[in-house]
Amino acid sequence: MPLTAQEFRPRWRVPLHIVAATASTFLLLLVAGSLVWNTYQGTREVISSATDESVRLAARALQDKIHGILRPAENQLALLAFHGIARAGTTQERLSAVPMAATVLATNPIMDAWYVGYPNGDFILFRSVRTPKLKQIYRLPEGTNMMVQMLTHRPDGSQLGEFLFYDAAHRLISRQARPTYSFDPRNRPWYQQALQSKDSVITEPYFFYTTREVGTTLARSTDAGSVVGADATLRELGEEIADLKLTAGSQVAVVSSRGTVVALEDASRVVHQTESGEMALAGIDSLTDMPALIAANVLPDELGARKQELVGFREWELISLPLLEQSRTTKEGIRVLMAVPHDELFADARQVLKQQLLISLGMVLLSVPLGYLLIQRIVQPLRLLVAEARALASFDFRQRRLSASRITEMDLLTQAILHMRSTIARFLDVSRALNSETSVERLLASVLEDVALAARARSGALYLYDAEALQLRRSQHRRGLEAGAEYAESLQCGVDAAHPVVQAALSSSSVVGRITADGPELLAVALATLDKEVVGVLVLELAAPLPAGERFRRDPLVAFVEALSSTAAVAIETRRLIEAQKALLESFIQLLAGAIDAKSPYTGGHCQRVPVLTRMLAEAADAQTEGPLRDFFLKPADWEAVHIGAWLHDCGKITTPEYVVDKTTKLETLYNRIHEIRMRFEVLKRDAEITWLSERLPEAARVQAREALADTWRTLDEEFAFVARCNVGGEFLAAEDVERLHVIAQRTWQRTLDDRLGLSLEESRQREGLPVVSLPATERLLADRPEHVTERPDQERFTADNPWGFKLEVPRHKLNRGELHNLRVARGTLTEEERYLINEHIVQTIMMLSRLPFPRHLRAVPEIAGGHHERMDGKGYPRRLEGGQMSVPARIMAIADVFEALTAADRPYKPAKLSEALGIMGNMAGGGHLDAELFRLFLRSGVYRDYADRFLDPAQCDEVDIEALLARLPVQAWVPPPFNATGQVF
Repeated sequence: MPLTAQEFRPRWRVPLHIVAATASTFLLLLVAGSLVWNTYQGTREVISSATDESVRLAARALQDKIHGILRPAENQLALLAFHGIARAGTTQERLSAVPMAATVLATNPIMDAWYVGYPNGDFILFRSVRTPKLKQIYRLPEGTNMMVQMLTHRPDGSQLGEFLFYDAAHRLISRQARPTYSFDPRNRPWYQQALQSKDSVITEPYFFYTTREVGTTLARSTDAGSVVGADATLRELGEEIADLKLTAGSQVAVVSSRGTVVALEDASRVVHQTESGEMALAGIDSLTDMPALIAANVLPDELGARKQELVGFREWELISLPLLEQSRTTKEGIRVLMAVPHDELFADARQVLKQQLLISLGMVLLSVPLGYLLIQRIVQPLRLLVAEARALASFDFRQRRLSASRITEMDLLTQAILHMRSTIARFLDVSRALNSETSVERLLASVLEDVALAARARSGALYLYDAEALQLRRSQHRRGLEAGAEYAESLQCGVDAAHPVVQAALSSSSVVGRITADGPELLAVALATLDKEVVGVLVLELAAPLPAGERFRRDPLVAFVEALSSTAAVAIETRRLIEAQKALLESFIQLLAGAIDAKSPYTGGHCQRVPVLTRMLAEAADAQTEGPLRDFFLKPADWEAVHIGAWLHDCGKITTPEYVVDKTTKLETLYNRIHEIRMRFEVLKRDAEITWLSERLPEAARVQAREALADTWRTLDEEFAFVARCNVGGEFLAAEDVERLHVIAQRTWQRTLDDRLGLSLEESRQREGLPVVSLPATERLLADRPEHVTERPDQERFTADNPWGFKLEVPRHKLNRGELHNLRVARGTLTEEERYLINEHIVQTIMMLSRLPFPRHLRAVPEIAGGHHERMDGKGYPRRLEGGQMSVPARIMAIADVFEALTAADRPYKPAKLSEALGIMGNMAGGGHLDAELFRLFLRSGVYRDYADRFLDPAQCDEVDIEALLARLPVQAWVPPPFNATGQVF
């Protein structure tokens, strides 16, 4: 008996909030963690601020450096704008400035050259020769210190290009005319930008073709309308890049706003060779090994633009700083891109975090021993409760010893779990019985037993309500160890209205009462479904009395019994509905099978006997413990599938016309059309007689004509007798017989009545499009006419990928009632179209059953019912399955179907005797038609004999030499059926 919560209540308890106060020391971990985190965040902010300051200082230093490079050149350019060379109109005036030009270039090493462009298109450039590379490019004379490039316009409009070379003393060494040196300075960007600005302008950095260095052009307009310009190199920027790196892994580049790289730490990567062979500045996108710089290039062009971004699985701080604002470069600026790895930037912050964590961890470890001892005392009962809750969640209701706790809340939790364990265990015991039992009677007995035990009742009974008789009948009765209450076999609602059971049924509620004044107190609970329909009453004799009045409805035991009773009512009603549905389904199945058998005497009781024979052979196969069938077994659900499949194996025959099934002559449709042909022979005989009578011959000639008439009649009688014999189809029709039919068909007769009168709608449609023959019409005695043919609809043809897997040769026509076509049938009475129509019943069976929503355990019904015309060698129909593709029940069905058809005693033809039928089946098994192993079992188990004793005439039951039949069967490896993973046969 489960222990109660009272047995676990301690002598004294303490509130949980007092215990919680002792655990406040554990807040140290939270406080320490918060302090460490705040310290880390503060350090990050400090480092971030320091980074901003470092970036600003670096940008300012780099700006000062650029200004230091460009400012002297700007100042000199401003002075040159007021020099006389800006207004010089002749070559001599311009060359007089050579000494001054040399002085300007010598005093400013970053100035590579300076020049003047005039409004008329003249141009003069002064370049200092500082590098051997320049001498090689221009092939300068020995001793050249300065080179002058001059372009002058002649009066005739032509240009004169000259190069002049001077030594250090400003003496002219050589003067060379360069016809190819020709351009218009007025079209240059520096010229046009200078004219649009009052101040000096600076172009975007670019690659100097002459000196192979990176630089920019400074230009300034003069009052005379000319423009003075100078080329300034930025070679020193590359040397300053390394000083801008905030960490060892930082990446820095100076780029233009167009993304052109101006300076890098590795200066060799600034310039690259284009596809045309020319040298040019590299683009920022070409630095594929520096993806962080490429990501920084998309930052806006503003002071101190920053962004954190994950690039290449690494967190980076991306920075963009302007160096030359757009107003100075007219259109575009120059900026510095920086990418700093976070792990390097905040390395100090992480170090501080590590130190703080170590300090905090040390403080926590010092508090662990005391906290551990305290928490053990607190959580030990809680651990037991957790283990108990987990066991309950796993439906483990075994008794366990729980430690009593002096903490009030924990003790209350212990009691609640004990109550929950007891209640759930009782409820699940009853629910398990309700859900596991399939038999209604066993279910009722289990419900009564479990509820009585759970409620500790001394006795009990279960009544089922009969709504038609207004009566409660006792279904189950349970007595305890002691003598209990007496429960009547039945109770009439109108007569025994005072009985507690009747009161509970009429009120659809729980009732407490007594059968007699001195009898025991009973609790009667109505078993009502979800629709409030009473299906019965559960009555219990409880060991302890229930509270009086309305208090008993709030009693936990009453609530528990009512909950179980409602579940039991639903389960009982569900079982009854399932059994009723099964019975209804079984009735429909047998109704359909009986209707099919009743359609034709040639089927007789076939659909009703095949299920019996199928089950007999399936039971024999299921009983095998050795041999190929030792692993075959059928579960209860499988037996139901076999049963339904056997009853419905010919359900498709409901679509097959009776006149085809029952066709006994070749010309038979709804009637035997031999009568039409006989009437035509009669017409021919009458025509012959009329011809004889109309001739009016003399007496001598009349005798001869009468003999000729007798010969004609005799020939017609013989020909009709021949046609009639062919119509019966009892023998094989030889080729010469077919030829004679065609000869007879050539005879003609005259029709004088319209053959389109009195026709049905379908007959009229058959003649649509056919020419109308004028009367009297001469027709052949036997003919295959167009209206005899019924075309096959497209929906009755099966493609190779049809969903049912049919592999059938479908005749072109659905029906062909042609007289010669039918009479020419070589064997039997069926044409190719009619034979397909009969065989099509299995197609219809599969299609009909496949459309039915069978539950999971009955999904094999279409396979079982639709496989009995397949063959082991794959030559059957309609799917041409081989033995390995068929389940054992389908193979059993094939044997049962053949045996029943051969031996049926209620068909018009003479049934075969046992020995004959089994001999035929032996040949079929040997020829790959039937499963040879199952046929062996059919013989050895005696199933054929048991079936014969029940269904065959005694005259059919002759002696059978089983051993001789077995000896004729081939010995071959048995193809196993398609078992699934769970061992089922389907």
